Order: sequence, then C-alpha cells, then structure tokens
Amino acid sequence: MSEPTTRPRRRRALRPLPVATLLVLIGYAVLTPWWAGTQTADFSQALLPPGPGQWFGTDHSGYDLFVRSAEGLRVSLLIALVCAVVATVLGVAVGAVAATVGGRIDRFLMRATDGVNALPHLLIGVVIVALYPGSLTAIIASISLTHWPQIARVVRAEMLSVRSSEYVEAAYLWGASRGQVLYRHLLPAALPQAAVGLVMLVPHAVWHESTLSFLGLGLSPDEASLGTLLEVARGDVFTGAWWTLAAPAGVLVATTLSVAGLSNALGGRSRSALGRGRGRDPLAGIVTAGSDRDGEGTGATSTAPPLVRVRSLTLRLPTEDDRWVHAATGVDLDLRAGELTALVGESGSGKSTLASALCGLSPAGTRSSGSVSIDGREMLDADERAWRGLRGRTIGLAAQSGAETFTPVRRVGPQIAEVIDALGTEVSVPELLERVGLAADTADKFPHELSGGMAVRAVTAAALAGEPAVLVADEPTAGLDPELAAQILLLLRRVADAGTAVLVITHDLQVLETTDVADRMAIMYAGRIVEQGPARDVLTAPEHPYGRALMAALPAHGLRPLPGLPPELTDLPDDHSFADRTGGTDVADR
Repeated sequence: MSEPTTRPRRRRALRPLPVATLLVLIGYAVLTPWWAGTQTADFSQALLPPGPGQWFGTDHSGYDLFVRSAEGLRVSLLIALVCAVVATVLGVAVGAVAATVGGRIDRFLMRATDGVNALPHLLIGVVIVALYPGSLTAIIASISLTHWPQIARVVRAEMLSVRSSEYVEAAYLWGASRGQVLYRHLLPAALPQAAVGLVMLVPHAVWHESTLSFLGLGLSPDEASLGTLLEVARGDVFTGAWWTLAAPAGVLVATTLSVAGLSNALGGRSRSALGRGRGRDPLAGIVTAGSDRDGEGTGATSTAPPLVRVRSLTLRLPTEDDRWVHAATGVDLDLRAGELTALVGESGSGKSTLASALCGLSPAGTRSSGSVSIDGREMLDADERAWRGLRGRTIGLAAQSGAETFTPVRRVGPQIAEVIDALGTEVSVPELLERVGLAADTADKFPHELSGGMAVRAVTAAALAGEPAVLVADEPTAGLDPELAAQILLLLRRVADAGTAVLVITHDLQVLETTDVADRMAIMYAGRIVEQGPARDVLTAPEHPYGRALMAALPAHGLRPLPGLPPELTDLPDDHSFADRTGGTDVADR
C-alpha cells in the first residue's frame, strides 16, 4: 500500500528542482559579472586549472572562466529569450488567423507552416547569419523565423478545440463578433499553451545560438556567448586545458536541462483539468413561482400568431466520409408567446440540431430546405449579419452542458455583463440572477464552482440578457436529479408565463409529466416530428407507436423498455419507420 503514496510525493519533491536550478543560474549570470567587475587579459594567469582562486580555471587570455561563463550565459539567455518571444508572437498570430478565419486562409497558412517546418533549421540559420556575420539581428531572425511553426500549430489546435465548445457557440448567439470571440475566448484559452511553447523554445534557441557561434558565425569574442566560449576552447582542449571547454559546456547543459524541466512542468499544469463543483444547489429547495399552476396551460392552445413558424424544414449535415446525416426531415413546428413547448425524443433524434437551426447555428456545409420564420422574418437562408440582429434579442439559446457554456477562466458575472453590453439592454446582472433564482454573489464564482442546477440557471440568465421573445433551452435538465430537474422546468414555466415563447428540449418525460409545465409537446424520432399537440393529450393518450412506447417506458406506466435502437441518421429507412422496433406498423403523424 505504500507504493502508490510514495510515488506522488517523489514527483512533487522533484518539481521545484528545475525552478531552483534556473533561478541559481539566472542569479549567477546577473550577479557574477557585477560582483567581479571588468576583467582584463592577464597572460601570466593563462590556462590555470580549476582551483581555490579560480573555480572554473582560466582561458588562454587569463580570463576567469567562472566570470566569463556567467557573461556568456547572460548573453545567450537574452538572445534566446528574444528569439523565443519573437517566434511565439509570430506563431500565435499565424495560428489565430488560421483558426479564426478558416477555409482557404487556414489551408494556405498550414501549408506554409509545413513548408517552414520541413526546412533544416540549422542550415537556414547558417545561410542567414553567413550573409550578415556578427549581426545580432541576423542571429535573432535566423532562429525566430524557423521556430514559430510549432507554436502556430499548438495555438491553432487549441483555438479550434475552443471554437467548437459550448461557450463560444453561446458567445456568437449572444451577439459577439468574430473579433470579440477571438479576444475574449480563443486567445485566453490558447495563451497558456503558447507560454509553455515559449519556455520550451528557450533551450532550443540557446543551443542554436551556441551552435552558430561554435561554427564561428556568431558574435565577436568581445560579446561572448556560451557558443563563442566553446568555439574559442576548441584549440585550448588540444593543449590539455579541458576546463576551458567543460566550464561553458556545463553551464550550457545545466541551463538547457533546467529550462526543459520547467517547460515540462508547465505543460503538465496547463493540461490539468479544472475541478468541478459538486456541491448541492443552495437554492434547490426553493419552489419557483408558477409551481401552483395546477396545469391550466397544458391543454390550452393559443390563437396568437406564432413567433417561430417552421414548415417542412429539412436539414442534411455532411460527414467526413462524404455521407449525409438526415438530421431533420419535413419538420413543422410553431412557438407562440406565453407557451412552453416540450420537444422530446431519444438521443440522436435530431432535437439539438433543430434547436441550432432555429438560432442560425447550423454547421458549415449544412443543406437545408423549407421555411424558418422568426417574428415574421424568413431566416432559413439569411446571412450571418441578419442572424446577428436576431440572436440574443429576438431568440435566445440556453445551451446544454451548463457551466461549459461559460469561459472557464473568467467569473460568471463579468461574462453575463458582456452579453448585456453587447445586446444593449438595460437589465443588470443582479437582476438577471435574481430572476432565475440565484444569489447575487453567484456573479463572483468561476463556472467550475457552480453546481449543476446553478450552472443551468446562470446559462438561462445569460440567455435572457437580451430580453428575447423566444427562448430555446437545450437539455436544461440533463444530469440533474429529479428534484433539481423539476426546479429548472418550473423556472422555464415562469419565463413562459412572463410572455416568452419557450422551447424545452429534454429527455425527462417523467419530470414533464409530474410538473405539468408544458402547454404543447412534440415527439421527435429519426429526424421527424412524429406527433405533436396539447401536452396533456400527448402525455395521457399518445397516438403514434413511438409516443406510446416512450410513455410505457416510464416507471409510472409499467417501466417497459423500448426494444431495439434508433436508426442511424446516415442510413434511414425510406419512411424513417419505427415499426422495426415494435413488429407493427407506424401510423400517420398527428
């Protein structure tokens, strides 16, 4: 049992070693020349071996190698740091443009990156420095221009990963521009990796500069770097003065190993995941206003014109293997002010894809037909500018995954405040938090400090920042226990009672049945809405075999599991039939 406990302790004990070594070396490089003052050549002291008066010995000019190596280390570190910073700035710029713009620009920049990376770096450095011998600018340029591709690839990969996350999608939905997303979300996520890359470039730059100087292409002996000292020591070694080579080489190796160890430690820290708050929602016991509705709305049908009118909507999403996902086929759906519509169905039935289409967030390459009218405007083929005018203001999305909708490295309150500023509304962060049943101090918490119920409420608050006429809540109860799920649905019921058209996408049929919050219900299967109508009618007497099978699977109705699995949306039967899972035949849509 002792083995598992001692190993982590050993790793923790070793972590400070690279930092301590590097600090000692930096102190050595900075303080030693200052303490020793200016050295002058003293040929009477030439090539003295290491001893009490000269710890590292002396070179052929009588210079103390302890001081001389410190001066060389200082020059090498400064050059390496400048090279690493320049290469990192270039890499971040290329990676950010490639990830943000995408398309042909991305492909061109990545091919250019591959081309630079394929060139022999040292050979390119030798050519550049040979054209401008002894030039510090040429040395920095030769190293920087050949070391940025690694940073560019790391930054691009990190930004592409973040760009596909829930909180970036939510930022676009809440009205953020491409520049705002880059500045507020993509760069903060990629900079830690870029910083690690910068540290990792330092030892590379030290060795490249030392190699160039060792080849006689570096700085003059008066501005000696470690490489210059190594180059000078080549002749002395043949006379038996081994210390002239050992002193700068030892300092070079120690510096390289300490910086490499530090970069590895930083890399591990940058990849560590943030912990998730697991505490119980402190407001879980509070009954949201509207829970005493007695279900009066669940059978009602408003005569008001729909705010969202979907007709014959068909969505086809491309796959990497040149197939098409039949995410939606012939979908008809209406969302009216003051109504809560529940869209239910198994995972993979196309519910979230439909929600994304209603918010203009369909993936690139999606083929669509039919009609999506929002507040009287046809939006199916609208451009991004038209959608930006609606998102957050006319239609809001409370995306699934709760806390992942927010940037993980920033507090919740400022992020909601940015949404308010972008949408130009007069509402305040405390007012929004109060509206969704959260305490004001929730604004000071990081996303990972929120429990599941608090995270859903915070996402809903952000979605309501623009006071939209339509709210789409995508899986707001996923991962919550029944009590918290009921609280969230009752909260959304209250939003609908305030005059908002609410679409709730959920799996929780049992909670829908017990809370009685929905006015209308639509059941989706294999990309089609197979049944819809007043929620009470659909819950109590579904007509479609799939609806009946869903209800029969609930504990209160016998707990009979659905046979089989939903069909693959890339390989649907001609009629999207549910009959294969029941042994019977489908009936017409309701």
